[in-house]
Amino acid sequence: MFKEKTKISDSFKMSGIKKAEEGLRICGKVRLIGHNKDGSLAFDREVPNLITNAGFDAICAQIASGSAAPAQFRWMAIGTGAVGTATATLLTTESARVAATYAHTGGTKIFKITGIFTTVSAATEYGCFNVVTANTATLLNTAGFAAITINSLTIEATFTLS
Repeated sequence: MFKEKTKISDSFKMSGIKKAEEGLRICGKVRLIGHNKDGSLAFDREVPNLITNAGFDAICAQIASGSAAPAQFRWMAIGTGAVGTATATLLTTESARVAATYAHTGGTKIFKITGIFTTVSAATEYGCFNVVTANTATLLNTAGFAAITINSLTIEATFTLS
C-alpha cells in the first residue's frame, strides 16, 4: 500500500483553518473641487492618479526602512505642463505649491491629503510632495486634467490601502 500525499493547503481545507492571505496595494483618486469668486460650486470631479516610483519607494521607506524615514507628504503643487509618468520626480511646469492637510480615521484603510489653491490659471497637472520648496522632490503621486482657471481650487487626494 502507498500513502497518499497531502498538500499543506489541503490540510488547511480539511481542518477548517483558513490560510492568512494579505497583500498590500495602494490606489488613489484625485478629486478637483472648483469654486467661483462668489463661493458657488463651479465643478466637482475626480481624475485618476498615478503613484510614482519615487513615491512608492518613499512609502516603503516609511514602513520598514532601517535608516531615517523620508519627510511626510504635506505639500501639494499644481502646474501648467503635461502630466508625468511613473518615473516623474517633479511636475512638468510647477506654478504653485501649498501646505496640505492629512486626515485618516483609525480602523480604515483610507487616508486623504487636501490642499487649497487660490487664483488658479490654466492648471493641468497636480502632484503631492514631501518638501515645501517648489521644483524639488519627492513626488508621491501625480494627475493630469483639462486646463482649469478658477478663483479657488480644492484638491483632495484619497489613497486606499487594500
